[in-house]
Amino acid sequence: MFRLLDRLNDALALLAAWLFFATAAMITWEVVARYVFTAPTIWAEELSRVFLVWGTFLAMAALLRRRSHIRITIVTNLLGPGGRRAAEIFSLAVVAAVSGVAAWYGWTIAFESFERGRTTATMLDLPQWWVEVSVPLGFALLGLQALAETLRLPGGAPVPPGAGEQH
Repeated sequence: MFRLLDRLNDALALLAAWLFFATAAMITWEVVARYVFTAPTIWAEELSRVFLVWGTFLAMAALLRRRSHIRITIVTNLLGPGGRRAAEIFSLAVVAAVSGVAAWYGWTIAFESFERGRTTATMLDLPQWWVEVSVPLGFALLGLQALAETLRLPGGAPVPPGAGEQH
């Protein structure tokens, strides 16, 4: 079960990376179109915003598994292996709880936008729920990953000091 969730989240993180790459390409094109050809697009700014939002929420769960979110370890580095494990379980429980709340309310907002037919206030006039549904989806995946990581911890090796840090 964990393997399936890990593979799904890794695939979504790869998709997020491509969305960020496409965002950079769209913004570059918009700058060239606007300042070189004096012909701005009606789509680049809005689509790049949509891609950034989707990329951010799709990558959250994979980053949690890799312990690549920003961490403040000044206290946990002073703890022994058992203390680090307890702090990790507590923080994962908080992530899971907050993710559940965000997924619930995010779904409510996205569904309301769908029901009311809300659209973006731009020339593309995209359905607003296309953007909003990324929030409950991303947080649901993050919550599931937090639960999976919590279940992995008690029997596994202690969380090393500075796990996920880049040097």
